[in-house]
Amino acid sequence: MNKVLLVGRIGQDPEIRFSQAGTVFARMTLATERNRKVDGKWVADTDWHTLIQIARALPAVTAKKGDLVAVEGELRTRVWDKDGEKRWITEIVTPRVRVLAKNRKEQAAAPNPVSEPIAVEELGSEEIPF
Repeated sequence: MNKVLLVGRIGQDPEIRFSQAGTVFARMTLATERNRKVDGKWVADTDWHTLIQIARALPAVTAKKGDLVAVEGELRTRVWDKDGEKRWITEIVTPRVRVLAKNRKEQAAAPNPVSEPIAVEELGSEEIPF
């Protein structure tokens, strides 16, 4: 089983790209917190994750920097060569990023449009364009 569930804040506005088939790919970062005890005191650590949201239409991508979101997806690791050096990245691929609360600086809470998510398996051989 390959399933990831995270709640955190979006660290940057999504970078949007489209496949030749018209699929929308939104790349963004997610900050999550975990707490641990150090010398008897609780300390918060922040972990950063790369999210790739896959959608059929652009309106499905509604998360913005600072929004509190919930994500359910799967881990994917991509490997490539750059200047003869092997590189890799592990990302969370998800069909939906659910906005739980808008950025604290935004006073007006806009409704979160719901669109039909695309199943990650539907991508087939289509590459994530990042």
